[in-house]
Amino acid sequence: MPESSRFNVLDAGLRRHDALVGWDKIMKAKRIIAGLVILVALMSWHREPGPDIHAEIQQHLLEAEIGSATTFHFARGSRAVIPDDTSTDVLLANLRSSLPDTRWSAEEKLAVRRDPRAVEAVIRAMRDPKGTLRVCVMASALGHLKDPRALGALTQAVFDPSNRDLRLCAIQSLGMIGDRKAVPALIKALAAGNTPIAAANAIARMGDERGVPAIIQAAGDPQLRLWMVMALGELGSPTALPYLASLEGGQKRSIRQAADEAQWKIARLSAPDKVSSLSAVLTRSDSANRRMWAAFRLGELKQAEAVPALIQALEDKNRGVRGRSAAALVRVGNAALPALRQQAAQGHGRTRLYAAAILGYSGGQAEIPLLEHLYLGGADGVLPGVAQHSVELINRFRTFSQKPFRPIQKGVVHDSGGRRWIKENKRSASAM
Repeated sequence: MPESSRFNVLDAGLRRHDALVGWDKIMKAKRIIAGLVILVALMSWHREPGPDIHAEIQQHLLEAEIGSATTFHFARGSRAVIPDDTSTDVLLANLRSSLPDTRWSAEEKLAVRRDPRAVEAVIRAMRDPKGTLRVCVMASALGHLKDPRALGALTQAVFDPSNRDLRLCAIQSLGMIGDRKAVPALIKALAAGNTPIAAANAIARMGDERGVPAIIQAAGDPQLRLWMVMALGELGSPTALPYLASLEGGQKRSIRQAADEAQWKIARLSAPDKVSSLSAVLTRSDSANRRMWAAFRLGELKQAEAVPALIQALEDKNRGVRGRSAAALVRVGNAALPALRQQAAQGHGRTRLYAAAILGYSGGQAEIPLLEHLYLGGADGVLPGVAQHSVELINRFRTFSQKPFRPIQKGVVHDSGGRRWIKENKRSASAM
């Protein structure tokens, strides 16, 4: 029987079945199915962070590194932000390998380490005249290295006459480095229509209001207007408000909405106390998108005053807000460590899990005893696994020339930081 005939027979059978069962029973069955779907969705929405909590934080750290409050999907997969034990000398030699995968792997690992010795080598790789070293990847590596010595080479690459991909990656990398000395070159690129969206975003990330006129001029192109309006909001300069207000009439709905949102963002970014303004958004806004944006911007500021709001947001009902708040706490750095230690030792629920995971990225030797206690102290749920992974991360993030920390061993008694811990995989009788 032809396939189409089979479908016709099946359809006729279903109609006869509907007539026999009755419309009310069919609707009842549909309501039950809909209820099950909603229940599954709610269970997924409220699930606790699992063992992949470190991967979640890593993804949001990558987003923050390239300057975005939204999720990015990478064509080659996520850049590894965890260093391995390959020596820097070997990686520098691998940049000249004839094998593409070897060169790209070396570039990524060097970018993660931010070793000053890597800058000149990666610049040479980016300038390779034979084009065999995947110059765009090298330009991106310079952005991750965040070394001002790369500004000159990247600025030249912005105006490379033949390689558009290199121009794009160089512009993005200048935004990642964040040195305002690059703003005139970025304005020139924007005015010339040289990857204008990337150029506007790089200027916006630096928050340099010298770029406002050039971005407004570029918005004259209807194809670019939406992107330029969004860039003005991220730049945060009140000098853009008159132009944004002029877009309230006679524009597409998407443009009007973007202009309204840009004005709202500028009001927060230009507030006298920017941290307090963004913290209020993070902890009080009804919009999950705005809470995510506020967490990202607080991470950009790297101020200790933002820590209480970011800690509170680790219990947010939206996983994206929690993850971005965790990444922001990593970016705040040492100023967040006291609060994170306290939450990892004495906190509850999601906050404790996230705090233990964050310490893997921002902690050091001083955090090892606490994390070992969480791992071997008999804690319930996924906390022991999260703490163990954090210890492994701390070991790997250490300077490679230093002696690694001792591995965690059950049943071992040793001294750590002046305090003795008995590791017998038993529940500790005392809380830390």
